[in-house]
Amino acid sequence: MLIRLCSGTESANVYHYPDKFRVAMAAWEIGRTQSGLGAKVGGLGVILEELPPELVKAAARHSLSLEVVTLSPCFAHYDKRRLTKLDISIPVTLDGQTFQFSAYEHTFSDTLIFPGGPRVVNFKMVYFWDEWQLNWTNPGAIYPDDPQVALKLFSSMAQAMAAYITQHEFHTVHLHDYHVGLVPLFLGDDYLKEIPVHFTVHNASYQGMIPLIGAGGGYATLDRVGLPGEKLFHKYFDLFSELNLMKACMLRVHEADGHVTTVSGDLDATWGYAAELKESQAQLNARAWAQKGSRPIDVFLPNRGLDLFEKIPILGITNGLSDNNRPENLPELKAEVLRAAQARRGERPLFANAVTQLEMLAEDHSFDVKRLEIKQQLHRLLYLEAFGHESFGQPLIFTAVGRLVEQKNLGLIGDVIPRVLAYDNQAKFVILASAADGDRHGMAVEHYFYHLANCYPGRVYFNNSFNQPLSRLILSGGDFTLVPSRFEPCGLVDYEAALLGTIPIARATGGLTKISHCGYLYDWLDIGDRAGEANAFYWKMKEAIDTFRYNPSHHLELIRRAMATNTNWDASADQYIEMYRCGTLMKQWRAECGNFLHMFANSLGYERNAFGRFFRPEQGLFADRHDRDLKQIL
Repeated sequence: MLIRLCSGTESANVYHYPDKFRVAMAAWEIGRTQSGLGAKVGGLGVILEELPPELVKAAARHSLSLEVVTLSPCFAHYDKRRLTKLDISIPVTLDGQTFQFSAYEHTFSDTLIFPGGPRVVNFKMVYFWDEWQLNWTNPGAIYPDDPQVALKLFSSMAQAMAAYITQHEFHTVHLHDYHVGLVPLFLGDDYLKEIPVHFTVHNASYQGMIPLIGAGGGYATLDRVGLPGEKLFHKYFDLFSELNLMKACMLRVHEADGHVTTVSGDLDATWGYAAELKESQAQLNARAWAQKGSRPIDVFLPNRGLDLFEKIPILGITNGLSDNNRPENLPELKAEVLRAAQARRGERPLFANAVTQLEMLAEDHSFDVKRLEIKQQLHRLLYLEAFGHESFGQPLIFTAVGRLVEQKNLGLIGDVIPRVLAYDNQAKFVILASAADGDRHGMAVEHYFYHLANCYPGRVYFNNSFNQPLSRLILSGGDFTLVPSRFEPCGLVDYEAALLGTIPIARATGGLTKISHCGYLYDWLDIGDRAGEANAFYWKMKEAIDTFRYNPSHHLELIRRAMATNTNWDASADQYIEMYRCGTLMKQWRAECGNFLHMFANSLGYERNAFGRFFRPEQGLFADRHDRDLKQIL
């Protein structure tokens, strides 16, 4: 592919894309958990598993041959005998001591569908290991609790990744979330001048805020993790007298002409999480006041006070979701897959109810919009699983699946359960959710749901033992899925439920607004007024009940719309490919601009010295790059 820059000038060059355009993609989670060589705690792992193959397909549509190499930590539960150890030097410095990381490699082979037919594509994973810092990790624990331990681990991992990147030929670096946000600081100015680096924010509520401890403050804290503190602390890291790793990465990527993206919205940040991150505290308070009609008690600020989001461009590129989540393809609805899962599980059955266990493992329950009678079979089997007997009448099942963390706000469901059950005597709740060990908030919500299940036997089911086949049965067999998230950068469960014909009832926040065509969205900003939010949530649920009971044709239309939701990656992957190409062209543009600046400086003649003394470019975040470059030349 040939692109001409600075057309009409003699100095314009033609950019030749390489035969293989190579992207280094760094993240803490990469999915692929079924292989035993991957990790997934939340949505990040899902995206990092699905995105590279989609990028390869998108690049092919642009006549570009793309290779994605994924970089991540090597967690202790990975079987290193299945990995190939690399014979390269990976030096890392902490507390003034330099030591070597180990790097391992593994290749996954995926069959991708291209316009010309299926083709096997190899995806290289590079894992970085240090016994001292990673020996404690396991499938359920990959993030340090102690911020000082986390800082050292994130810094050493960034150094290891940067060392690998600089020893191999890459044309773009793509970073995912703050855990790998120190990579550009270790790549160095010379590398960033030549190679584009982009940064995707998956969740701005977690920014890598590190308290300063010990003598020396921010300078010494950075010095201890291998960075020049006096040079970098105030410019990149300082936020409320703490280190902010996300701020440092965003600012360094932005000033190096890379792009900062997030996981829902559009390129102009007019909706979704991209729009929310750009909103100030004052703007949010004004909206909450107008919505409520009185002063709000408390509002949740998505950018958490990092006003850099309000000052630099934030591009929204909405995550997709693979077609494997459609009911005709979903593995957990196929008997062969469930029988294999049961064999791995041993004597413990996948499903507690004997009839549900027998029928789910006996035959496939795949369906589509033309076979909704199978969804009704799943509705029956879910009822049996949750309540232990055949259903009667026309029960309506509300479902919820997720983690009991404050972000998910699932405790709000408990607040509305008594009102909903009183309003509709055939309403049922099936909730599968659990708290992390040591999470006091999550444990309190667990006790709340157990209490409600005891108060309403046969109407409220609660299970805190996660089981993937059970979660899929709940999402596919329910009528509605409840998603009252306090914030939701993209949202996956809303997509998953919609594709299965289970209508989402959700808070209108972040990426959840993408299902407005088929779901019920309530809008509430004052999180300090829990009763007010519960009321807003309840009225949307009541609207859904009334539609289900008294307007079944419209409910069926919502199911059809939901199952027809376009969740494919094509548009989003195309935008990432365009971003990579534009990043490369920006580097070419910067190189070309240097020629013009030198020409201008030389044209000044004897006035050059005087011009240089009085020419004082603006400093700071919004300084003009051309002015700074010209000042250096002068």
